[in-house]
Amino acid sequence: MNPEHYKMAQSFAIEYGTFLGAAWLTAFACFVFVIVSGNLFAMMAGMAVGTLALVMPFYLAWRFKQHLDVGERVSAFVAGCFAFLMFTYASMLAGVGHLVYFTYMDNGQLLNAFHTTLFSPEAEAQYKAIGANDMLLTARDQFDAISQLTPMQIALALFENNIFFSLLFTLPVAFVAHRKAVKVMIPK
Repeated sequence: MNPEHYKMAQSFAIEYGTFLGAAWLTAFACFVFVIVSGNLFAMMAGMAVGTLALVMPFYLAWRFKQHLDVGERVSAFVAGCFAFLMFTYASMLAGVGHLVYFTYMDNGQLLNAFHTTLFSPEAEAQYKAIGANDMLLTARDQFDAISQLTPMQIALALFENNIFFSLLFTLPVAFVAHRKAVKVMIPK
């Protein structure tokens, strides 16, 4: 293992994890805005930002690889450390953002929007039409359980979800970071 590669992986993981965490927070903000306001433009923007948040780790791994000399590659261990640390930093930043949102900014708006949707006569009619009344009752029971959580518990649950999905994405992102660096030809 090249110690210079490991130092480079650490420093880029911090920087790129911050970018990724900001993208996740932006996607979360768009999601909340769509749920609370029902704005169609915000829904389309949220879908675009959500797609960006899924593609961004692979782009950042490619950017990390571009800092190597042509034909050089980092070891699989260093690439894995880079991906894991990048996702960990992003999850921590997003977790702090979620905690701040649910503690100081939400005031129950998001849960009220879900309550309005789940307990509306329209939702009941739609679930009854497709024969899924039991699913609606289960969703309502789960909502009642979620509404009892404190902002810290909600933020920790979202943090755990981020860590879980980050672990799933670590191997593919590490694979992109591990591949040999090639010279990028930019047309003039």
